[in-house]
Amino acid sequence: MGFFESKVAYKRAMVLTLLLFLFSAGVLASHYMQTGEWFARSIELKGGIIVTVKTGMQVDASKLAEALSKDFGEVSVSAFSGFGGSGFQVTSGTGANSTLMLEEIRSQGINVEDYSTATMGPALSESFWFQAQLAIIFAFIMMGIVVFAVFRSPAPSMMVIICAVCDIVETIAFMQIFGIQLSLAGLAALLMLIGYSVDTDILLNSRMLKNTGEMTARAKGAVKTGLTMVLTTIGALMALLLSGLSPVLSQIAAILLIGIVLDMPNTWIQNYGLLRWYMERKGMVQG
Repeated sequence: MGFFESKVAYKRAMVLTLLLFLFSAGVLASHYMQTGEWFARSIELKGGIIVTVKTGMQVDASKLAEALSKDFGEVSVSAFSGFGGSGFQVTSGTGANSTLMLEEIRSQGINVEDYSTATMGPALSESFWFQAQLAIIFAFIMMGIVVFAVFRSPAPSMMVIICAVCDIVETIAFMQIFGIQLSLAGLAALLMLIGYSVDTDILLNSRMLKNTGEMTARAKGAVKTGLTMVLTTIGALMALLLSGLSPVLSQIAAILLIGIVLDMPNTWIQNYGLLRWYMERKGMVQG
């Protein structure tokens, strides 16, 4: 008996999504106990400096980061390449000096002729962080209003919101595992992920609640359409990530890839399971 035909399999599978969420919450809790923050933020959201160097040389980002961290504390280095040239970007905390950092980069045998520096003050970055939190909260409020307007029922609407919350929490947790700091570009990616999550959940809920016919057939139809959307989106994001055109675009692509992969079990196992349980309780299951 298949997953959609069984009256027990979907309940057991939901345990996996619960464990995934608990694991993600544990990652964030561990990060908080170690650093005092739930997740790592970039200098755009906590203050610091950015040094961008364009050079035709091949640079070992991890080796350079290790060398710079000896004098400048926590430093991250990301390489980029594209039609406008190749190079790398160094980010560090507020205590770093960009002039001294450029001298250290030169001492590593790297050509530093075409470069730019930017400094983000703590007050401005905190302002950005406050506004970003408001944007996330406002996005969830608007999402809830739109979803409730579509289904006119609190239970299916809450299922969509729960799925979106799980997607965001789990994505941020896996960002810590992969060493991706949350930046303004990352916040944009999370907002896009909320929209994508709601899109797939509304697809599933609409097919299950509003269409006629056998329930398993409706579910399979929704999965077929949803997986087609997922695979095409993943293909486009992989192309963007592998192209390395810009550190910002690469970060957006990486975060969206993580979120979309995590959205698959949250939508097609968790949301489906909650929705089927709801429909069984309401006597809406035909097969």
